[in-house]
Amino acid sequence: MLEATSRESVGAFVGQVLDGSGWQVEAVHRRGSRLEPPHGYWATYEISVKCDSHARRLRLVAKGAFDPDGWDRLRDRLERQGAGETCDPINGIGYPRLFPESQHAFWFYPFDPSMPGLRAACDPATMAGVLLGGGGPSASVPRPSVERVRYFPEVGAILRYRFETSAGPITMYGKVQPGNRGLRTYRIVESLWHAPSNSDGLLHLPRPLAFDDSLGLLIEEAIPGEPVSGNRLSIEFQNVGQAAAEALAVVHESGLESDESITVEKEMDRLDRVAEQFAYVHPHGHFLFKSLVAHIRDRIRTTREEELVPTHGDLKYDQFIHHEGTYTLIDFDYFALAEASYDLGKFCAYGVPSTPQGWEDSVAAEETRHRFINRYVELRPYATLDRLGIYEAITLALRAMTFMWAQTPGWEGMSETFLVMAHERLYSRLPE
Repeated sequence: MLEATSRESVGAFVGQVLDGSGWQVEAVHRRGSRLEPPHGYWATYEISVKCDSHARRLRLVAKGAFDPDGWDRLRDRLERQGAGETCDPINGIGYPRLFPESQHAFWFYPFDPSMPGLRAACDPATMAGVLLGGGGPSASVPRPSVERVRYFPEVGAILRYRFETSAGPITMYGKVQPGNRGLRTYRIVESLWHAPSNSDGLLHLPRPLAFDDSLGLLIEEAIPGEPVSGNRLSIEFQNVGQAAAEALAVVHESGLESDESITVEKEMDRLDRVAEQFAYVHPHGHFLFKSLVAHIRDRIRTTREEELVPTHGDLKYDQFIHHEGTYTLIDFDYFALAEASYDLGKFCAYGVPSTPQGWEDSVAAEETRHRFINRYVELRPYATLDRLGIYEAITLALRAMTFMWAQTPGWEGMSETFLVMAHERLYSRLPE
């Protein structure tokens, strides 16, 4: 699979696709990969191409299956979505190309088998009608520039739309997701905008503008600033703990209902599946993982179940946009009901640096963790956080999983470090 989806194989494939078009491959860069043992593997590549004085960057997705049944499912799905159509990423659509002998496929963004509306959401003519009204494309309607901000194959894409006007640029953001996730997020954020618990202005959100059902597209206002970076020594990171605690207290007090719930039992089922994945690629990590799971189950039996509250579901430092001291919380795609400690444990676990440059990074992360927990307890002193260590350990274990998925150099050691830290967090006390 690695050979079939390598830089060399990708470059050769793109060269064949572009043959006769006048475009040439200049460079091939792998952007990311994910191993999912024992089922499959995918990777994304950025390909720089050139034709005379013109240059473009293409995004290619490589996806493969390890077993025949998995390949049959992938092949059938892609055939229903356009495999066999002309693959033309320059002037048309980069439809999938299938390679049965190696059980993998290539396709080009903005084709995506799980997000059929993505192609139209990336088309300036279509989006001019959607964003300015009037429905379909019109020659009299100004067209926006469309920039890809982030793309995860079959998971979601974030796009930036920008209109140039005489009064200055107008910018909006769009998020395309599978199914009805965007509509669900639209309703959640709209409700949080008017939540009585936010009367003190502790929670800042981007305003949702609209949802286009035909495209699966959520449209939000643009907000100034940049995501909080992973630099643990920066002022922005050191202050994000307090901002996160304040935002989280508002969400937990909002009283919003949800059609989804996150339970500790579901999280443990997930850990069981991940433990089996480790058995295929890292036996020692597998034993560490299994031991951790056993200890977490013991802790669950000796702690009280907490109150279920509205939950962000993916609270991490980089889910905050900072600008002149204001922190705006984004991405409510995983909003659900969960125990109060769920969000807290996830935020704390993601504050731990994966590759610290020195002891100062670890100390700064720990201080941010303390400020976060203490501020939350100050705002919600009646909240029981008996399971904070449990959820923090679960998230640290899942971070070890992401290293295994990515297969970056040295991932075995990093995953083991996080599993050992998960054992420690499981029994640690709340900061005083």
